[in-house]
Amino acid sequence: MKVEITVKVDGQLITQHVEQVEGTLEQMEETIDALSRKVAGQTLQASVDAVPQSRPSFSAASGSFRHKGYRCRTLIGLHGPVVIRRARYRCSKSGKMICPLDSILDLPGCGVTVSLSRRALRLATFTSFGPLQEELWIHHGVRLSDSTLDMLMQEAGGVAEQDRQAEITQLSSASAGLHREELLTVDRVDSVPSRLYVSCDGVMYCTRYRELDAENPKERKLIYQEMKAGTVFWQDRNDRWHKQVISGRDKPEQFGLSLWALAVRCGMLQAAEVIFISDGGSWCNTVAEMYFKDATRILDWYHLSEHIWAAGRQLYPDDAKGAKRWVSTCLTHLHDSSGMGLLRHLERSRKVRTASGQAIIDELVGYVRPRVAITDYVDYRAAGYVIGSGMMESTCKQLVSQRLKGPGMQWSERGALAMTALVAHRLNGTWDRFWGSRPLQRAA
Repeated sequence: MKVEITVKVDGQLITQHVEQVEGTLEQMEETIDALSRKVAGQTLQASVDAVPQSRPSFSAASGSFRHKGYRCRTLIGLHGPVVIRRARYRCSKSGKMICPLDSILDLPGCGVTVSLSRRALRLATFTSFGPLQEELWIHHGVRLSDSTLDMLMQEAGGVAEQDRQAEITQLSSASAGLHREELLTVDRVDSVPSRLYVSCDGVMYCTRYRELDAENPKERKLIYQEMKAGTVFWQDRNDRWHKQVISGRDKPEQFGLSLWALAVRCGMLQAAEVIFISDGGSWCNTVAEMYFKDATRILDWYHLSEHIWAAGRQLYPDDAKGAKRWVSTCLTHLHDSSGMGLLRHLERSRKVRTASGQAIIDELVGYVRPRVAITDYVDYRAAGYVIGSGMMESTCKQLVSQRLKGPGMQWSERGALAMTALVAHRLNGTWDRFWGSRPLQRAA
């Protein structure tokens, strides 16, 4: 079968291709795909060449513009390189040089088209640059180097993080209450959830920075930093779960404000119930007390269980079955009588222990007692609340660990923030909206 494709731009013949399409369905499909890529690249180049370039009139400095020749830019696009021949003009007063075609075509400052950048960076939120480069070659027949991908990631993701910081600054300048709330709109959910959950946690990742090793002064060890992660999640009327996420390296006060803004957008102010679940860590408590003080607080069941297991293993270092029995008894008291029941059991158990055993139990009591008000699991279960941080754990994995904690990965501060900001847009379903804000052009 002979297939003929003719391409005209403004009536002018640009290219004509004739191909024999035959064989199996797979062979025909591959032939047509290769042909469409070739035609697409030539069509784009011809369309760009046909864009008129008018001389600008006067500059902001009231100077006239003089034509100073042409300069070409080559951008790598979905179908290969596209060369843009741009007329250049210089202002007679300021001496500033401009290329009107840059604005007409809304060109990014980098050497990659926005369309290819958007697709490449979405893949980058799933996998490291090595496999990504192979996928770009397979699907688009183009190659981007590690340095180019890193530059794109830092520019686009950097703008996403700047947007988040700008919102924090704006909200911080407004007084708490109605004035601050009016700066936000509920636009992310189809309907306001009746019960909204909020949670936050931190994930340690390896940076590219080093510090002196106290144990070996002649060596410098890699520095690990914490990436804060937050999530807001709820069930809809069809019992399907939804969530929105954020990440950042801010202090608790700033990160908490960002998490509050996300919760407001998800309908927190209209929700009948708001539940804040965390591991009871100090900075999570700061966030809860500053921005979610009216929410029902819950200490993550599984996190408390880990503390009980740690104590059990210390009490029975050589007796796995004994540790399991002790832990099982503690968890039963916690399940049936909440945190107060566990504390009463630990106090009774302490009396029959040696000094070393008492110290182990005292450490566990020291963790539970300050948090006992947020361990009322009997009432939580009766109300149908989620008592574990499974949604938060999955968020930490999806938002941070999968991309920042791969084998041998080391991140700069800017790079880690940029990548997690891009991952957040993908997870939140705001990817297209974000790219509609022209991040690469704003980064130029």
